[in-house]
Amino acid sequence: MVNVFNTFERHATKLLGELPSRARTILKQRYGIGLASTLTLEAIGKKEGITRERVRQIENDARRRIKKSPVFAEGALYASALIDMVVRLGGVVSESELLEHADLASVKDKKVLVLFLDLTDGISKRKADENFDLRWHTDDAPVEKIEGALVAFTKGLDGSNEVLKENELHTNLAVCLRDAGVSDVRAAVLSTYVGLTKSIEKNILNEYGHINSPFVRPRGMRESAFVALSRSGEPLHFRKIAERINDFTNRSVHVQTVHNELIKDKRFVLVGRGLYALRDWGYEPGFVKDVLVRLIKDKGAMTRENILSEVSQIRQVKPSTVFINLQNKKIFKSLDDGTYTLVS
Repeated sequence: MVNVFNTFERHATKLLGELPSRARTILKQRYGIGLASTLTLEAIGKKEGITRERVRQIENDARRRIKKSPVFAEGALYASALIDMVVRLGGVVSESELLEHADLASVKDKKVLVLFLDLTDGISKRKADENFDLRWHTDDAPVEKIEGALVAFTKGLDGSNEVLKENELHTNLAVCLRDAGVSDVRAAVLSTYVGLTKSIEKNILNEYGHINSPFVRPRGMRESAFVALSRSGEPLHFRKIAERINDFTNRSVHVQTVHNELIKDKRFVLVGRGLYALRDWGYEPGFVKDVLVRLIKDKGAMTRENILSEVSQIRQVKPSTVFINLQNKKIFKSLDDGTYTLVS
């Protein structure tokens, strides 16, 4: 099947050729055609020695001239193909995803496509805002419903630290979209919709979550260590935590730096020699003797076996370490029935 866009750049050259030299130059500068970036009205005005308002007038007149030209009418096939492409992608798509579409690979300067999109009836642009990137949509697409569902969905993820595999993400998002009255929830469409929002990203493990989640964007060493420990589900030596951070962030970290950050953060508890756990798991900070004092205060006199059982749930220490601490006669005393209590 022949790709209609193989000849698009030739057509675009003919379109721009419909303009007087100055108007063509200004329009190309506004869209960045053939340039590294677009230029503002003010920047063009300074270059051309005219006011920004005059630049705006020339730009608008240039677009009108192109739309009225017979050459533009000859490009109806391109316009139809672009609209069909947006429809297949769900009716609304970010500009970056649209321009990267495989059908447009033959178009070297994508900025000329943006000009053509601006001139095409039946398709409109929505500027980037706090929630979404710049996007294009067909005029009959349920844009408000789609964006409303995405905002609700991302708010639900924010603060939860939840990460989802792609199929889980799609399943949950589809529910939000259907609730909003959006019926098209094909997998390809859902991927496009996810690409609209600024709030959802994929991490190195191909999991999706809110950008505020440390499991998606760990900010600094402490959050990275929190992610490493959370994923392990068990205490880890600080050297192993450093290795896990390397895997998750794909960057090298210093072991000693990791250790220093673990010491400073109250979320982490030293539970053995170099072993750290999360406080949320029920582990307690402090020396072994402090843990023993707290246990006996809470539960009363206890046998050695009961003490070992309780301590093993909140610290990872050898039984001998517990017994040595119990020998501190200034703090603990052994009763005739074999239990231990505190010195009054």
